[in-house]
Amino acid sequence: MKIKSIRYKEPLFTHYWRQLPGWRFFVLGLIFWLLMNSFSADLSYRGMRDAGKEVAWLDVWIYYLPWWLPWAVISPFIIAATRLIPLEQRSWLRIPGMLLVLTFLTFLGFLIIAVPLVAQIEMQGVDGQSLSAAANLMLKRGAWHLDFIVFSAVVCIGYSLQYYEKSRSEEARNERLLRQLMQLELESLKSQLNPHFLFNTLNTISSLVRLDEKQKAVTAISELSLMLRKVLENQKTQTLPLSEEIDFIQSYLTIQKMRFEDKLDVCLDIEPQCLSFPIPFMLLQPIVENAIAHGSQLESDKNRLELRIRQKKGYLNICMINRMPEHDEHHGLGIGLRNTRERLEKLYGKDFLLELKELDNRYFETLLRVPRGVLHVKSDDC
Repeated sequence: MKIKSIRYKEPLFTHYWRQLPGWRFFVLGLIFWLLMNSFSADLSYRGMRDAGKEVAWLDVWIYYLPWWLPWAVISPFIIAATRLIPLEQRSWLRIPGMLLVLTFLTFLGFLIIAVPLVAQIEMQGVDGQSLSAAANLMLKRGAWHLDFIVFSAVVCIGYSLQYYEKSRSEEARNERLLRQLMQLELESLKSQLNPHFLFNTLNTISSLVRLDEKQKAVTAISELSLMLRKVLENQKTQTLPLSEEIDFIQSYLTIQKMRFEDKLDVCLDIEPQCLSFPIPFMLLQPIVENAIAHGSQLESDKNRLELRIRQKKGYLNICMINRMPEHDEHHGLGIGLRNTRERLEKLYGKDFLLELKELDNRYFETLLRVPRGVLHVKSDDC
């Protein structure tokens, strides 16, 4: 049995009413048309004074009210009507016809509002006779071409607002899609880091097993499980406090120290106020891994790896100092740090620093600086 879906169609009047501008537009429109009334009244007043006629400015201002005040009421309804007559319609023959109907309804509404005002001002009453006289006076006046110009201007404003709102909506949509694409790219980069560090860590555990270091292997597996749990918990997280990243690094260092024993002398020098600083998850792991890979190749023992972290003027400054062997088997910065650079570019644009500097005695310094806020991808942690 095939069930047909029923689409609810909103009544035309309700749909039209929903297109009306907010109350701020009504208030600003009223102020604008009263200013136009004042401008016209002032011009006429000055002309009358120059012609030698004695007249009060307020009387002239009140006299012009029936010509300008109706537009304060009608304009929002014209704006709403333009939203029901989009220029993107396929049939261009319908648009002129609908605009003609809108023109007729506008001038009809103008008369409905203006005639009682003229009757009240000119005839000092709103009975049937005064309304008839006011209507004749309105129809005989010779300024309808100016009203048509005003009507055309309001219609143009309506379509301009419609175009502006549509462009803003498109811009918001494009930005939303860009953020989603950026998020997917970041997730892809992060997913490349996870198996990379996992492969190296499992290789370390495998080495411990081959060396018959069973207790160390069990401890390493326990630390690895903590690391994997942290990875799973932060799959959708772009940033987290530095303190949690340090816990992750401590587990990783514990495993590496079991493998290389006296080869490495790791020193962590971190200012306490830095621990709450939000940084991208697994930002430090490739840097530490790169330093350990170089230090493990050295023939000497107690090779110093120093990680210093400071906070200054809204930036987190990370410095890793390690020594490199003469014949380095790990060329370049490796996939981990390449991915780190790509992640930083997507998260911070150009507002970050990641560079490698050569010091004395084959020591190298990896400098990393990141700002507090993530610019391009919003995260719950930042």
